[in-house]
Order: sequence, then C-alpha cells, then structure tokens
Amino acid sequence: MPSGAITDGRLTGMDGRDLVRSVAAVTGLGQLRPRWPGRGHAAPGERARVPGHALGAEPGPGGGVVRFERSALRVLVTTAGAVFCGWDGAEPTPSALVRGERLQPDVRARLEPHTAGGWRVVSERLTLTVSPTGTVELCTPGGVLLRRDLPPRWWERDGGGPARWARRSEVCADARFHGPGGHGAGLRLGTGTHPLPGGPGSPVHWVVADAGTHLVVPDGTDTAAVCLAEGSEGAGSGHDRPGRAELRDAGGPPRHWMAVGTPARALASWTAVAGTPEVAPVSVTGVGGSGGRPARPRTRVPPAGGGRH
Repeated sequence: MPSGAITDGRLTGMDGRDLVRSVAAVTGLGQLRPRWPGRGHAAPGERARVPGHALGAEPGPGGGVVRFERSALRVLVTTAGAVFCGWDGAEPTPSALVRGERLQPDVRARLEPHTAGGWRVVSERLTLTVSPTGTVELCTPGGVLLRRDLPPRWWERDGGGPARWARRSEVCADARFHGPGGHGAGLRLGTGTHPLPGGPGSPVHWVVADAGTHLVVPDGTDTAAVCLAEGSEGAGSGHDRPGRAELRDAGGPPRHWMAVGTPARALASWTAVAGTPEVAPVSVTGVGGSGGRPARPRTRVPPAGGGRH
C-alpha cells in the first residue's frame, strides 16, 4: 500500500482502483473476484447476458418495440389499461393467461422519445418509461413512481439450450405485497421466497402503497419463485429502504402484465384481457365457495300456533 495512504485513521490519496490492487496483492485476485458484487451467479459453462444499450425503437399502436444491443423489449398498453412487457421477442399471445380476442391496443399510446435517450408510453391510466439500459419504470398518470424493474439477466449455456434468467424490481418503501401462496393466514406475502406456478395457474400479485396500487402477473410457462423483501421508511432524516422483488426462472422469455389504479380498477383492467375466472359449483366448495365443510340443508320450522295471525 502506498505510503501516506492512511492519515488519522482515514483513507486518503487512493482511489477505488488502488484499493482493489492493494487487496488483490494481499489476498490474490482469484480470491477477490467471487466476492465482488454484481458479477451474477453464472455457473461453469454458462455466459451471463444483459440487454445492453438501446439502439432505437419502433413505435406502434399501444406502445412498440425498443431494441437493445442483445435483446428487445415489447410494450403493449390495452384500452382497458393493462400493460404487457416481454423480452427476447416475447409477444402477448399466444398465452395461457390472456385471450387474444380481448387484446385491443390503445392506439393513442405509442412509444415516444424520453429524457436521457430513453423512451416512454403515456396512456390515460399509467405512464411507462424505458431507460437506455433497459430499466422499466411504472408510474401513475401524474408521474408518481410505483415500480422499477431492472434489466433482466440471462445465463446461457455454452452448448445451447434454454437459458435461465432473473429480474429484480424495486417498489415504494411502504409497499406491501399481497397474493396467494403466503406462508401464513390471509393474502399477505411477507419477506421470503414464494413459489409461482406457471401457465394458467400463475397468480396475481398486488403491491399496495400510499402512492398507489398496482398488480403484477408473471406470464411464465414453468414453475418459478419470487423472492420478496419488504422495505422500510426512514425515521427522521434517515433514508427510505425500498421494497424488493426478484423473479427467477419463470420459463420462456421474461414476460409479465401490470395494471395501475385502485384495487377494483386494476383488477378490472386485468380481467378485461384475461376474462373472469370460473367459480366452482357449491357442491364442490360449499356455500360461498369457501372450500370448507358443505352446508347442511335447512328445514323451515313453522312458528308455534300454526302460523301468522
């Protein structure tokens, strides 16, 4: 380490590169690299890939396609207010979740240039922005940020075959996750890993915050997992810690649907493209579809005295 680098217990006269060289000289570069953050989780025989920098966009009804150096993002906003995001050539259909005849693009919403070389889609119910590196931000019509999806990461095999991938997201510090698959009673999804069935059984996840509510529906084909971490609001002058979600290995290319609004309005946007799920008959689920013990038939007992007088 250069002389004079430490003064009164403080590190001076040294930048980050000098620090890396000094640590590497002591521990060995081979021991340092596995601890370096952001290097991914590539296994032997795999290559990591990210979208790269944006090359341009092809606007169209409801959004369009943003092309990157190593991938492409398809964006579609429907007249009902639901928005589709699909990478690597993924299209809204065919899909086990939505019905093609219900997908009506919002012709007023199209990709348009945004700040810093990015793109955005502005519709009546939401605003979606795409950064030059592939970060997707979901906002209210007034521009309040609800969700930030970081660029997906792929790990491809050298010999070919399907690639595994992961996508990390950030939500508001006070946001809470809700949906089926929780470990406890109710629909609250706390911090931890939760399974996601693929295909028609893919669940709807709600994210509720003071800034607004939005829902997310992964449109994968295989069983996956979502890792959730609730955020926290800073006390006093402390910084907020945003909530985080990471979706892993959903099968096929990364693709999902989102909707913004009150819970009733967001759900209406989703059912407008997916249809209303069928309810099992009472003989199977019991009264009210609760899935509990079937109700016993009730017999009307006439009042004493033979009836009304």
